[in-house]
Amino acid sequence: MRIRNLPSMMTLVVLAAFAAPAALAQRTEPPATPPPDRTTDTAPKMMSFHDMDVNADGKVSKDEAAVDPRLTSQFTRADRDGDGQLSETEYAASQQGGASQY
Repeated sequence: MRIRNLPSMMTLVVLAAFAAPAALAQRTEPPATPPPDRTTDTAPKMMSFHDMDVNADGKVSKDEAAVDPRLTSQFTRADRDGDGQLSETEYAASQQGGASQY
């Protein structure tokens, strides 16, 4: 019975011998630069008017503006015509600090 198991045991030993160098050769240090889909910059990014206008109706509603806390807090001042939505011009003025002048 021991003689029958010898070939299968030898196969396991040979496979383990081939697998060990590959396992030991794995890189353990982090890559020098982050992958392209990741960034280390944690500063909030300014969204464009078209990014904010999710339904593409040419206006940014208060609900659409909710993703930007700064814009949400200034929404009423930025909405110069008081229609409850920001036009592209109103949005641009709010991003340049123009909303504080209203």
